[in-house]
Amino acid sequence: MHPAKMVCVLFLSIFFLTAAALAEESHVRKGFWGGIDAGAGFLKQSLDEEDKNSTSFFLGFTGGYTINPQFLIGLELSGWLIEESDQYCYYAYCSDVSEGEGIMQIFLISRYYPSRELDFFVKAGGGYVDHWYHRDGDTRRKEGWGLTVGGGYDFMVNENVALTPFATFSYGETGNWDYQAITMGLGITFP
Repeated sequence: MHPAKMVCVLFLSIFFLTAAALAEESHVRKGFWGGIDAGAGFLKQSLDEEDKNSTSFFLGFTGGYTINPQFLIGLELSGWLIEESDQYCYYAYCSDVSEGEGIMQIFLISRYYPSRELDFFVKAGGGYVDHWYHRDGDTRRKEGWGLTVGGGYDFMVNENVALTPFATFSYGETGNWDYQAITMGLGITFP
């Protein structure tokens, strides 16, 4: 999906979900929190002068501690699967060579809830990035740094579980390779 279309869908979703969100009771965040996020990301990768665009599966795990009801800090382990590999063939030592590619992030993140009445949050973070790929029996890794910003909304299912639609923009760099990603998805959060 084109990035402009993804942004339009995000803003329309937020607009229509705001009315439902205003009707909810607010939740008081405290103690430890965690979550699982899944979605799709539009990735633009640049290596020297060559650009590569793709839409890839996103998966993330987050967790941390509530500093106060409006400010949370934590760790995020997330990434995109750019090209899946044939893991069965890889472990069974088939003659067919396994290929695959992905990006992994380990970020220190913060979530800020600007309003006590609404469960809308903004997110920012940064840290370690690992780009790995396996081609023709050769595995390579590039390590570097990255940043992410985004937002979402916690729709409380019950006192301990929330469904969290989210959108993020991420940037990472490892020497002569960098990426930009716009990711949208749905998470299960345990506030």
